[in-house]
Amino acid sequence: MKLTVRFVIVSLFLIFGLQSCDFIRDMFPSGKSDLTFKAILSSKTKQADTVLFTGNDIKWINGTTGEISFVDSTIVSKIRSFHLISCYIGSDSLFRATITIPIMSSVVNDLVLNLSMKDNHFYFEEGYPDWNDNNGINDIRIQNKKKRAAAWNRFIVELKKEGRYSE
Repeated sequence: MKLTVRFVIVSLFLIFGLQSCDFIRDMFPSGKSDLTFKAILSSKTKQADTVLFTGNDIKWINGTTGEISFVDSTIVSKIRSFHLISCYIGSDSLFRATITIPIMSSVVNDLVLNLSMKDNHFYFEEGYPDWNDNNGINDIRIQNKKKRAAAWNRFIVELKKEGRYSE
């Protein structure tokens, strides 16, 4: 009898005590995400864009650093093989980002998903390279950020709703 009572108490403690733990939430996501990220194959062809990953593949996005963490680390290598991605909520297109890697020799003055050589993680940034501040480039990046602001806010609201946003 005492063993049964102890078992019930311990079980209840584990069930209610671990509800807030991140690993429980990661193992049992709250449902299907409406976020979809598609690789843009080419603007010159009629081929349909391929789904690279969905919101369910995102563990979290850090609002302060822009870092995106994935549930499955193999997604990083999938992303690297494309140049552009588009983000959707349902069928609504929100924004487009250029995939950048540290060996690129070009300048991008709009949203990028940049691969960091330090930790092999992707970060959303306002342009590439991030230190480039000549010839009014920051003004261009600020204008592009303002154009994208409403869509970016919808993206953040969706991430928060799904429990995938941290600061």
